[in-house]
Amino acid sequence: MNKQMNAECLKYIISRLIANASDAKKESKANTKDVFLAGRKVAYYEMLDILQSELYVHDIDLKAMGLDMELERTFL
Repeated sequence: MNKQMNAECLKYIISRLIANASDAKKESKANTKDVFLAGRKVAYYEMLDILQSELYVHDIDLKAMGLDMELERTFL
């Protein structure tokens, strides 16, 4: 088994995190008093923010990875 993650695998993981972050935002918006859902929304934002920052620092094309967006505006 290949021990290094390739770009396609990373793109797939990022796309799943983005989909989950979108769902978390919708659920939190529909249940504004549920602190668990609010925390879940923030957790997905923070994961994507870390990924976006690390990709940027390593000079990896954010658009190619699906992370060329304003995360705060999109998910919070």
